[in-house]
Formats: sequence, C-alpha cells, structure tokens
Amino acid sequence: MAEQELSPRNLVLGVINGTLIWASQAFLDPTTVLTVFALDLMGGNVLWVGVLISLITMGTYWPQAVLASVFESQPRYMPYYRLSTVLRVIARFGIWLAIAGVGASQPLTLFIVVVVLLFAFTSAAGVGITPFYGIVGDTIPVTWRGKFFGLRFLLGGIASLGAGLYVKHVLSQASGFTFPDNYAHLALLTAITGLVGWGVFCFMSESAHPSRSRRLALGKQLARGPRLFRRNANFRRLVRARAFFEIAQALCLPFIVPFALQVGGVAKALVGLFLVARMLSFSGGSILWSYISDNIGNRLLLLISGICAIALPAMILLGPRVPQAPLLPSYGLDLRDGYFVLVFAMAGLFLGSQLLGQTNYLLEISDTRTRPTYLGFYFSVLIPLAWMPLVGSLIIGHAGRYQLGFVLSLVAGIGLLINAVNLGEPRNED
Repeated sequence: MAEQELSPRNLVLGVINGTLIWASQAFLDPTTVLTVFALDLMGGNVLWVGVLISLITMGTYWPQAVLASVFESQPRYMPYYRLSTVLRVIARFGIWLAIAGVGASQPLTLFIVVVVLLFAFTSAAGVGITPFYGIVGDTIPVTWRGKFFGLRFLLGGIASLGAGLYVKHVLSQASGFTFPDNYAHLALLTAITGLVGWGVFCFMSESAHPSRSRRLALGKQLARGPRLFRRNANFRRLVRARAFFEIAQALCLPFIVPFALQVGGVAKALVGLFLVARMLSFSGGSILWSYISDNIGNRLLLLISGICAIALPAMILLGPRVPQAPLLPSYGLDLRDGYFVLVFAMAGLFLGSQLLGQTNYLLEISDTRTRPTYLGFYFSVLIPLAWMPLVGSLIIGHAGRYQLGFVLSLVAGIGLLINAVNLGEPRNED
C-alpha cells in the first residue's frame, strides 16, 4: 500500500483551527466557567451542574449513531462540516443573546434557554465530528497525526491560557461586570472566536474518497457496528477504555470546582486560575504526547491517561486536608489554593493524553471507508454514559457526598488502565 501523503495546507489550517477552537472553548469552559455560572444562577445546587454537563455531552454523541450511514455514502465530507459550522455559530450567538436579554431576574428560564442552546451547539458539533476525522484521516498521515494534534493542543493551550487569564479578570469584582453580564461578555467572545476557528477549517482541501454507491438503511448500519466490535479485539478494548474514561471524568471533572468552593473553602475568583493551570499542563504535555504518538504509539498515551485517571481523584480527595497556610499572600493565595491549582494541572495531563491517544488510535484502526461505522458505533455506545454527570450530581446530593463520587471515579480509572494495558499497538501488528 502506498504511503499516505501529507497535505501541508491542511496541516497549517487544521492547527489554526484547533488553536482558535480551544481559545473559544476556554471562554465558556463547561467544567469551570459554566459550572460556576450554573451554581450562581441556581443557588449553589450541584444538581443543575449535572444536568448542564450531561446535556452538553449528550449532544456531541447522538448524531454519530444516526448519521453514520449518511457519511458512508458521501464522497466528500466538507459540505456537512460547513453545515455544522453554520449551526454552531447560530447557537453560540444565541447563548450570548439569551444571557444578555433574559438576565438573572428569571433564573430558571435563563438556565433552560442556555441549556437548550448548549445542547443545540454540541449536537451541531456532533454533526461535524465524522467530517473532521474523515478529512484529517485522509490528509494527515499516521506519523504526522501526533504532531498535528500536538500542535493544536500546544497552541490552543497557549491561547486558552490568555483566555483563562481574561476569564479570571471578568469574573472578579475588579472587572466592573455584574452577574450575568460577565457571562454574556464571555459568551460573545466564545461566539466570535468560534466563528473564525470553524471558518478556517472550511477552507481545508478534500479529495473524493471511496464511498458506498447507496445508503444503507439505519437498521443495517447500526448492525454493522456491533459486528466490527466483535471482530476487532483492539476496537473492543478501545471502546471499553473510552467508556471507563467517560465514567471517570464525568464523576470527577464537573465537580472539582464545586468541591473546591464548598468543601475546600477556595475563593470563586480562582476559577480562572484553575482554567489557566489546566490549559498550561494540557498544552505543555502535548509536546511529549505528540512525540509518543508519532514515534512510539498511541497505546502508551492511553496507559499514561489511565494512570492520570487514578491519580486525579486521589489528589482531589486529599485537597481539604491541605492546610490553608500562606503561600503567596500578595496574590491572595494560600497553600490549599496552590494545591487545587496542581489538581487542575493533573486534569490537563489526563485530558490531553486521553484525547490525543483515543483520537489517533481510532483513526489508526479504521480505514476511510469504514471510519463512519467505527465512529458511529463508538459514540453510540457512549450515549447512555452522557448522563453520568447527572448521576454524579445525584450521588453528591444535598448532603454533599463528593468523596463518594471521587472514589467511584478512581475505580473507573482503574478500569481504564486495565483496558489500556490489554490494547495492542496497531502499527506493530500485521
């Protein structure tokens, strides 16, 4: 088989796209900024955080199961990515208008409208996932994908660092913004940067690829996914590893900020600093992750992610035991604040190694023609797990049982590590 050629144009545009998208995401990051928004709007009840994160996650996954048969019969993916872009832009600007227009006087109405628009946004993003992976998989060779995603993560992390510092300012009293105008301002910024970022990807080149002459019925298409799952041992282990990742992060990441605020006694103004710490480790770690992906293999990245999945909840559980001794008094930071900054740095390493490892491993075991089926089944399995943040919020409840949720997250991390250990390295197998 001839070696796949690199498209320099797509490499550059894809990296610019990733940089802007990560910056856009940082302005309304779900597990930090939107979590505090939900807590402020709905009186500190963590149940609303679970509802918010679950619906955001659900929107990303369901289009893959429905549209797999559509994508397999299409010789080009770009029209669907452009459709996804239009829908995402409408939803993003709609969030800005909703927060600015409804205001805090009707909290439940505002929460419902924002959540519906966020679900619409992630559903539109779900439409664009297979086109994104398809175009990248067709134009970025295996030995370049680590550098490609690594550069996206590195530069996107640097851009997110600047966004995080600005978020810290906007959410502080010194900014002059009042609630919810501060979040409306951030929503406008995320809409503008997202518009430019998705627009850049729309100019990537795409050649026609092999496709089916006719579209399979939805039932037949859905039956093909389980067949691939049964026949491909590495795919089975990858799906199980991703499932444990979803459980581990869903019971952990959305609740670090509420835990730090309500149990750890951390100031709300530090949320921006937490985001900065996470993105710094996310982007800095991507240099190592990209090298490992290109030169060693993606199995090792998933092993590293499994170790981080165990370490993260263990660190969180120790947080309240750290004394609130002075650390940087002139900046209003004590030792416990600094410890939670390290917790978010670990979260960045966890997410970065997992996202790059999972993405490149899946691209490596699927070819152009079967990739929509792989992706369709892969994400359809995750649909029920999209509700794990809501399960997590119910576990925590009014009694504040955060520790139980973090212990269950740690157990799921062990499951992730076990499945990663059993993975093979596709590039070393016949």
